[in-house]
Amino acid sequence: MGAGVNAKRPSARLSVLLAGAAAVHLACVAAPAFAQSPSGWTDPPVGSAAPMAQPDAAVRAALRESYLAGHGSHETASFYRDRGYAPLWTAGGAVRPEARRLAEVLTQDGADREHELLSALEAAEGSDAVALARAEIALSDALAARRAPAGEADGGLAFIDTEIAPVWLGGAKALEAAAKASSLATFVDEASRRNPLQEALSKGLERYRASWGSLPEVKVAAGPVLAAGATGVRVKQLRRRLGLPEAGAYDTDLEAAVSNFQAAHGLAVSGRADAATLAALNAGPWRYEQMILASLERAKALPPSLGERYILVNAPAGELKLYDGGQMVKRMKVVVGKPTLPTPMMAGVLRYAVFNPYWNVPEDLVQTTIAHRVLTQGLGYLDADGMEVFESYEPDARKLDPAAVDWRGVAAGTVSVRVRQKPGPKNMMGQVKLAFPNPLGIYLHDTPMKELFGLDQRTASSGCVRLEDAMALTELLMDGEAEALKAAAANPETPAPLPKAVPVYITYLTAEPTEDGFIFRPDVYGRDKAWSAQLARRHAAEQAQAQAGVTENAG
Repeated sequence: MGAGVNAKRPSARLSVLLAGAAAVHLACVAAPAFAQSPSGWTDPPVGSAAPMAQPDAAVRAALRESYLAGHGSHETASFYRDRGYAPLWTAGGAVRPEARRLAEVLTQDGADREHELLSALEAAEGSDAVALARAEIALSDALAARRAPAGEADGGLAFIDTEIAPVWLGGAKALEAAAKASSLATFVDEASRRNPLQEALSKGLERYRASWGSLPEVKVAAGPVLAAGATGVRVKQLRRRLGLPEAGAYDTDLEAAVSNFQAAHGLAVSGRADAATLAALNAGPWRYEQMILASLERAKALPPSLGERYILVNAPAGELKLYDGGQMVKRMKVVVGKPTLPTPMMAGVLRYAVFNPYWNVPEDLVQTTIAHRVLTQGLGYLDADGMEVFESYEPDARKLDPAAVDWRGVAAGTVSVRVRQKPGPKNMMGQVKLAFPNPLGIYLHDTPMKELFGLDQRTASSGCVRLEDAMALTELLMDGEAEALKAAAANPETPAPLPKAVPVYITYLTAEPTEDGFIFRPDVYGRDKAWSAQLARRHAAEQAQAQAGVTENAG
């Protein structure tokens, strides 16, 4: 049984106000000083003596013809139609430098239709109006497709404290923001802001594609470990898979290639093609690229500035890292939710620690676990584990005699009671709880079940994050005062404010960047699989919308 979601905690919440403005992604920048039409673009008045420059007029005409022919997305077609097909990313017969910078940002972020975007920009090197129009459409389509990361309602990151939540401006609104910006350079600067995790994943994706993305997808047959001196069909398959000439034995070149692959994929580096290495090779580069892209998508959901001091929890890794001043100062194992009770992706602000905490058993566990144990082991189970029973989850709820409770009714879900575990050596919250009040009832806390940290896959709680060394982490967050505060905390449930509010980000990264490549983690909650399916559905919907927009654009 794990210390998990406290489903009905008291309704009072601590104030959660952090100084400073919220981080911004693709923020709207200051309005331009020049006069604008309602579309955000200054068009010369009808009959004006100052017509548009000839190259730009030609691009405008080419844009109109392209959209009438059904090219481009429905969103960008509407944007350009509203602005009279005036170009945004080209001027004077050339692609603007700011547009090329933005293209770099979008491709580093794993933009959809990346090949189309790069090809269109390359083809627009001259002053051909049609090629420039295609570059306009490709860049605008890529920017409009830069969707906001999934929020809580879509199974993404839930921001409990809004002051650390980024403001994301995507879709057609991003194009409108670019058109209204004081300069395109300012807009691109805002679009380029990325948090350290996003930056590392973006660069890692680029390196991964360059090193491994274009290698042939050759399956290596199952069999014994392959090592130096080996020959045969499987060695030929392995050589082809790693981009080496097929002819030859397991020589030093192949050994080096296998070692490089192992390092890039977070495997033990031996130069030998063991079972784990062959499984990774046979999965193919596409699978790993998808894992990087899924992790990158989740990193995008985090604000550009994560904070001076912050905590990052990665559920698939079962790991917590504390950063201070841009440096990792503490790293420890954690236990997260079971696959049936997954730890949610969320972000909040830690403001206080609670020493000698009670554990309010989640209502579902009272029904499925506590009641069952009482019925099978007797009321002595409650005394042995320091459990108390109350009539409700209200702060002033009346304490009940366990013998007077209809435990069969509790097990059946027809009777509701609150069960609370007193502080002590068996308390599932351990000695300390790090709280950021949230409706999900998720905490970072100590645990008496230290044996769980020896597991490779540490998914065993009911949703909360159990800490390998909670007191060491609290000591750092308390700037060295935790032990003294704990000694002074004689009473149960004693709160102690942190000297500094600390953002905590609980995320889900199956691909973690390293100096040599990536560590790839199991998709313990199936979120990568769900993301890939959602991406496929979105692409299908966009294609259908684009097809449907051909007729509308023509109108």
